[in-house]
Amino acid sequence: MIRKLLLSALVLAFILASGVAGYFALRNRAADKLAFILTARGVQLSKQQADKLERDLEVDPNSFADRIELLSFYSFKRVSGELNASELASRRRHIAWVITNEPSSKFASDPAMEFYPETEDPDPVGLQEARSLWLQQVQAKPSDSRILYNTGEFFSSIHEFPQSEDFLERARAIDPADYETAFSLATDYWHDARYSTTSDQLRISAIKSLGLFEQALKNAKDNDQVLYTLPDAAQAAFEAGDSARAAAWSTEMLTTAEKPENGRDYSDEVHYGNIVLGRIALRQGDTTSAAAHLIKAGAVGGNPHLDSFGPNMMLAKELLERGTDQPVLEYLDACSKFWKSDDGKLARWRAAVVTGKAPDFGANLRY
Repeated sequence: MIRKLLLSALVLAFILASGVAGYFALRNRAADKLAFILTARGVQLSKQQADKLERDLEVDPNSFADRIELLSFYSFKRVSGELNASELASRRRHIAWVITNEPSSKFASDPAMEFYPETEDPDPVGLQEARSLWLQQVQAKPSDSRILYNTGEFFSSIHEFPQSEDFLERARAIDPADYETAFSLATDYWHDARYSTTSDQLRISAIKSLGLFEQALKNAKDNDQVLYTLPDAAQAAFEAGDSARAAAWSTEMLTTAEKPENGRDYSDEVHYGNIVLGRIALRQGDTTSAAAHLIKAGAVGGNPHLDSFGPNMMLAKELLERGTDQPVLEYLDACSKFWKSDDGKLARWRAAVVTGKAPDFGANLRY
């Protein structure tokens, strides 16, 4: 009887161990598809929980899921400037593992894998190591469109846009129907347009980005991807000289925003849709409509993007150049309701307008 009980206990233990092992094996195989959940878990880890995951990796160094959680944990701390040297080294090690072992994964281009430009990054050693590893992956698998895409995203994150564009163009040549590749490449060219130093450069880059935004919209798999693309696409169309398309896309954004579904935030669509329509109206000599659109552009609740970077000031600048200042003052007051981290910019711009001076809107002409 005792022998039977012992045998049953051993069998049960084996089954449970197999089940646990199977769970962890499945968790790792599905890690890339579960990255959204794992990322959310990682952001909420305590230091003690992160330390335990690090110890778990010493036992099972091939756990992709654990590395996703840890990278999310370290990257969240990195954004707030709280990573110490040891944690930076751990983050570097996990990023190197992902590039080496999972270079074709979706997670490999996640923000948790990103670096800042070299002069700004707290881990220049990690940046250079990641650069070298991505280039090795491209050299080893030059026909893998996802590796090319991930490499392009890495170079875009460190603001080396010519390299990023090269890899993304190569990825698009292999898989022209991919939404992410077309959108990322369009965004790179749109960055080139916004930071150009001449009107000719602005127009050339805007035309490039417009064509790719069109392709991204054709490749979009759902309405969320369409709406995510339209704010930049409408602005690029305007700068490329295609006012008709810019107006159509802006109107589409605003029409959709009037019929909100599922609690989705439409602040970007309302903000940029009105900015573009206002600039079109101004080019047509309709200052009244342009001013009305500016006021509407400021009447948004804000979102992480607008709350951080602030409002676009191009239409405000153009109205001031035409001697129309009251709508600009109303716009600045409206923006103060969502842009709390403006470092005093709104007050300085308001003071300049009141005294008849031209405000220095700086980067907010590009955001």
